[in-house]
Amino acid sequence: MMEIDELAPVLVVIMNNPRDMEIARREGWYRIPVKSAPSRLGAEYLAFYQTKIFGPEGLAINYYAPVKAYRLARRCELLPEEPEHPRANEWYYKVEIGPLEKLPRPIPSRRLRRITFIPTTLGRLLKAQEINDLWIGGEAEESLWELFRENGLPAERRFLIQREEEEKEVDFAFFCRKGKLAIMCDEEPLLSGLVREKSAAQDYELAALGWTTIHLEPELILKSPAEAMSKVLKALEELGGLTSEEEEAWNYEDVGQF
Repeated sequence: MMEIDELAPVLVVIMNNPRDMEIARREGWYRIPVKSAPSRLGAEYLAFYQTKIFGPEGLAINYYAPVKAYRLARRCELLPEEPEHPRANEWYYKVEIGPLEKLPRPIPSRRLRRITFIPTTLGRLLKAQEINDLWIGGEAEESLWELFRENGLPAERRFLIQREEEEKEVDFAFFCRKGKLAIMCDEEPLLSGLVREKSAAQDYELAALGWTTIHLEPELILKSPAEAMSKVLKALEELGGLTSEEEEAWNYEDVGQF
C-alpha cells in the first residue's frame, strides 16, 4: 500500500456544472480563471466541492484527483464549441489531472454558503468530517476552532460576507436569533507572513449588514481559553442564542459558471 503524504498540498475548487465534472472525469482537466485564481495555486491534488446542482452528491466534496501539470490557455481554446461566450478570450489555467478518486466519506458543508478556493492538505482532506475542518489557520485560530468543536458550537470558518461588489472574510461566524456574530483572531499572522490589521471601518460595515464583531487576541485564546470562550458565549447569549436548523432561512446562489 502506497504511503500517504499527509502534508501534500490540496486545493479545493468549485464544481458547479455536470459537464465540467465529465470533462474532469473523461478528459482529465479542470479550468481556473487567471483573474480569480487563488494566490496559492500550486497543489499536488485538486478536490472538488460539488454545488447543489449535483443533487444527492451536492453541497459536499466527494472526489479528488492528483495534479499532473498547469498550462495557460484561452477559454475558446479549452471550449471551442462556445466561441461566443463572453469570456471566450480570457486566460485560464488548465489544470491537468489524473483519475478521480472517491473520498472514504463525503465532506459536507453544514450550511448553504459561498465557497471559492480552500487550500488544505491531503491529511486534512482524508480526515475531515465537514468543510470547516479543511481550513488551515494560525495557532490561535486552530485552538479556537478546537474549543468550539469541544463545546459543540457550530462555527463557520473563513465565512465570506457579500457587500455590494465586495466580499469580506471573517475568521468565524455564528448565526443567532437576534443577529449574526463575527469573530476575528486579532494579530494572528496570515499565511503570507503579514500581520492582520484591526479595522474599525470593517466592523462598522459589518454592523450595517447585521453583524456584531468581537476581537480576540491570540494571547488570550492560547493562555486563557476559558476567558476567550466566556466572551464568545456572552456575545451569543446577547444575540438570543444560536438558531436551530429549522429556524434558518437561506438566501444562497451557486457560484457563477466559469
